[in-house]
Amino acid sequence: MNLIYRWWQKYGTQLTWGGISLLIALLIYHSQGALINEILYRLSQSWLSQPQIDRQALYRDRTIKELTNTIAELQAQNQELKKLLNYTQKSPEKLLPAKVIGRSPDAWWQIVTINVGKNQGVKTDDIVMGVGGLVGRIMETTANTSRVLLISDYNSRVGATISRTRYQGFIKGQSSQIGILEFYAKVTDVKIGDVVTTSSLSTIFPPSIPIGKIVGLDLTKTPAPQAEIEFTAPVNFLEWVVVSID
Repeated sequence: MNLIYRWWQKYGTQLTWGGISLLIALLIYHSQGALINEILYRLSQSWLSQPQIDRQALYRDRTIKELTNTIAELQAQNQELKKLLNYTQKSPEKLLPAKVIGRSPDAWWQIVTINVGKNQGVKTDDIVMGVGGLVGRIMETTANTSRVLLISDYNSRVGATISRTRYQGFIKGQSSQIGILEFYAKVTDVKIGDVVTTSSLSTIFPPSIPIGKIVGLDLTKTPAPQAEIEFTAPVNFLEWVVVSID
């Protein structure tokens, strides 16, 4: 009896685990692996389980963010419209507000489309302005839309005057917020910061509309001196403009 007890103490654990292993092997064999797959599936479900999502709170947070963004956008547009209204009230001309509804990335500095046209009294060559000054002129109209040639376009030419000294020249667009003023003759008294307006000699643009200010000079340029003009109207970012109509 003692011999059996000692033998069991020595080999019993190995026999027990061997029997369990044999039993598991038989179960796997008879189930063709289905048992082990089921065990792995249940373990993976417990490991990969996600915490319960509060869908109502998630929807509420997204709604609040959306409303916040909408309010910020409306406030920005309201400020822009207030500035435009103030600008139109100060002008003796008849100005028609218009929203920019089209602008191609490939022609960002060349053309914009606005939401007024022939039905609102707009015609070709009408002047377009924004808060700060000249934006461009109407180049094409439909019943309810118009295309505006911007002063920043390479093909744009605007007669200009230095307000302080009355020197004359014309501004060429450079596809940027900066235009080039080319003087008609030699000039001596021109400074950085001088204000530039439309010329009384222009056949398209009425006189004294603000265009910009001088930010660079090259008075030695040939065949004519030049100045860099920063446009005072935000040509690079237009949402609302006004059209001067008869």
